[in-house]
Amino acid sequence: MELELVIFDMDGVIFDSEKVYYHANKLAAEKLKMDYSLDYYKQFIGAGTEPMKEQMIKDYGNDRTLIEDFLKLSSQYVHPLVERGELLVKPGFIALTDYLRAKEIPYVVASSNYRSEIEFFLDHTPVDKHGFKEIISAEDVHETKPAPEIFLTAFKKGGAKDKNKALVIEDSANGILAANRANLPVIMVPDVIEPTPTQEKQTLAILDDLNAVRSFITTH
Repeated sequence: MELELVIFDMDGVIFDSEKVYYHANKLAAEKLKMDYSLDYYKQFIGAGTEPMKEQMIKDYGNDRTLIEDFLKLSSQYVHPLVERGELLVKPGFIALTDYLRAKEIPYVVASSNYRSEIEFFLDHTPVDKHGFKEIISAEDVHETKPAPEIFLTAFKKGGAKDKNKALVIEDSANGILAANRANLPVIMVPDVIEPTPTQEKQTLAILDDLNAVRSFITTH
């Protein structure tokens, strides 16, 4: 592929972070005696905290205080889990970014997470900023995924001129839809959510890991 820019989602693409988030959510739910399952959690992957908060308020009897307590507790649990070493870098990320740097192809992060969390994750793993030209977070846009704004912002800040020479790497349905709405090519590397026939139609390819993405880039 002839590339001018690669746009990485963070959670589930760079880091195996969905497991950490779900672990933190379960700990918070148990403390607050809430029913909470992995299937319920999956619907919020890639969407950001605010959409999750508003939907949970509706689903849990319009109890805003309960959900605010749940999110606060969850957040408090995440950092200790990361500091304990539970946040793992996804296979192939280091090799892929080494390749991109060698080819002088810029790459950015475009995540629905907060900037403070993105930087905390980067600072507490071997990734450590690792050559990103830009970091685009929830604070940089008015609407998070599946709205296209975050990827349009990443494309602009990344300095590419041709959308057909950019590539988004995503793991979630929300992220893939956002890339489609931004008219940017996207590859799916599934994490917690298994791909569907819809995602097959919406992506250039569905690949097992970032090593496979590197091979795809070099052979297409």
